[in-house]
Amino acid sequence: MLRCVAGVHGAVVSRTAAGRGAWLCSTSCFDRAMAKRSFDRAWKRSVDGATLTALRKAFEAVMTNMKDSSTAGIRPGASVSTKG
Repeated sequence: MLRCVAGVHGAVVSRTAAGRGAWLCSTSCFDRAMAKRSFDRAWKRSVDGATLTALRKAFEAVMTNMKDSSTAGIRPGASVSTKG
């Protein structure tokens, strides 16, 4: 599950960002939320199409990273060192 947040600096995908959040499990879940205007209700404000398009790209990137991590034997959400 990933949390999409309407924060001070716009919409982001983050478990810890401040702001109202909407929890989603997949890109198909994201698409259903868009179709049903669930982000408007979760965030208690109108959300424009450009914001949702940018958020979907960020959501897909996080989902891809999670899949790549799981196939590499890394537990999703685990701390991963980037130092050489």
